[in-house]
Amino acid sequence: MGQAIVRFGELKVESFVQGIINNWLIYSSLPYSKQHSSGLDGDVLIGATPTVEIIDADLDVTINPSYTYAYSIATDNKLKIAFDKVKHPDKGSALEALKCISITYDLGHLTPNGGLYISIFRNSLGEEIHRTTPMSLAQCTTVISTFNDTRQVDTGGYLKCEVVPDFVVS
Repeated sequence: MGQAIVRFGELKVESFVQGIINNWLIYSSLPYSKQHSSGLDGDVLIGATPTVEIIDADLDVTINPSYTYAYSIATDNKLKIAFDKVKHPDKGSALEALKCISITYDLGHLTPNGGLYISIFRNSLGEEIHRTTPMSLAQCTTVISTFNDTRQVDTGGYLKCEVVPDFVVS
């Protein structure tokens, strides 16, 4: 089984949750990650900052002061990262602080999904802003040629597109 490395800034944020003690970000599933069974698998490494793995139920529990962040990945394979409200009172400050931090994780067993591909569009900061569903290479070409680079994004600049094979993860 292989490993992959991504930055938080490359992942799509699905939501920002304000708890009583902590706030947390919920990111989309780690690309092609192995299936996680609980919040304590221990096979995800977040670099450059002290973190601890917890279960989803503890996202709003006081984080041990020796750690900056707490994270959880459960059976939905979505990465949730919690932090004290004082550290990051809003979504913007959390995203800014995390964007360059890397995540190393185990890939699942990847089986090519026929001749299907996925197009991933990123803004000039490398943040994912759009991902297609699996489609043929011809359909990807059509999407790319019609995708409007003036699409409403939070950051100005150019858009970058990458086409990657689609895999079934087991």
